[in-house]
Amino acid sequence: MSKWHVLINKELKHLFRDTKTIVQTVVVPTFITPVLIGAIFWYISSIAQEETVKTYDIAYSGDISNQIYDEIEETDRFTIVPIDSLENLKISVQDDSSDIGIYIDDEFNLEQSINSTVKVMVFYKDLDTFSQAKDILMNIINDYEKDIISTRLNDLNIDENILDPIDLEEEDLTTDKEFAGTFIGALIAFLFIAYILQGSMYPAIEMGAGEKERGTMETLISTNISSVEIIIGKMFSITLSAVITAIFSTLGFILPLIIVFLYFGDSIPDTFFNIVSAIVNPLAILGIFSMLVPLSIFMGALMLAVSVYSKNPKEAGLLLGNLMIFFFAPAYLPLINPGLEIDLVGSLIPCFSLALHTNALISDNLDPFLFSVTIFSTIVYSLISIYVTYIMFDDEKVIFRT
Repeated sequence: MSKWHVLINKELKHLFRDTKTIVQTVVVPTFITPVLIGAIFWYISSIAQEETVKTYDIAYSGDISNQIYDEIEETDRFTIVPIDSLENLKISVQDDSSDIGIYIDDEFNLEQSINSTVKVMVFYKDLDTFSQAKDILMNIINDYEKDIISTRLNDLNIDENILDPIDLEEEDLTTDKEFAGTFIGALIAFLFIAYILQGSMYPAIEMGAGEKERGTMETLISTNISSVEIIIGKMFSITLSAVITAIFSTLGFILPLIIVFLYFGDSIPDTFFNIVSAIVNPLAILGIFSMLVPLSIFMGALMLAVSVYSKNPKEAGLLLGNLMIFFFAPAYLPLINPGLEIDLVGSLIPCFSLALHTNALISDNLDPFLFSVTIFSTIVYSLISIYVTYIMFDDEKVIFRT
């Protein structure tokens, strides 16, 4: 057995005899992740369901002798809160005393004159994604406006179709695979990156700054084990920890979907069935893992270099915490900008390319050339990181920096 094999065995035994490592690499990604994701989806769906029957407080000011007011009063989705002035109506919505507000000019006489117009002002806060208050109110106003226009055209003996010269038909051709890739793929990639960082950060601190603090790093350097063998041993240990975390995080995410797919496939809607099928596609999972392995090596090597440079675990934790931002930020962009497409420049950016290629793999529209560019560039980044780590180990000023 070579020296770096011995070092790997030593490092892995040291890591996995610690309960905290097992919890971080196995328990959390396997069991906590599906529970957390399930809780999030349950909470979101429950809020969306509540909004379909919720009664909103609507602040009302102005004329009440009109059809709009009558429609608002008749619907069971609104409770009218009378307000004496326009300024107080704005304040009512601003301080959240009312969900939405409407002001109608006191001289409301649309039915009396064919040329008359009236000012209707609607006030709301566009913060609650699930709120239906604005849609319900705008439907009431639009329906009333259509009735007024129809009446006026009939009085003038004008065909209503004269106002609609275009017969517009819209059809959304987005497939279930594309939907799953665009909105779920980026989330999956983001979780993978989080777990890889979680699985490599603690080992990197322990094998670098931790050993420096305990004084075992000097002992290791003074043996007949070369810097290259030390780096190989520690790198494989960190990468293995990160990959194990990624594997169990994948199992934690995929297994519940497979159970749903196998046992409840006949009872779930076709759309959801197709989305699950796209996510558990073996080729997509294989493609994602082919990107995760070199990315894990790159992250592990970079973290080990930072840890070796640090004086102690506390400093290492601070520096690595800042470093994690540079991994999370690119992966976060596809989450807040669904529909982003990868190009040559994007394929060279770690984490960002992982998120967009994950989208493409699930959507079944992967660009093989850009995928190859991402794999190759990540391998290059990994080699550069390993070389930086080698420089750190080979510099006594860094090793004995206290």
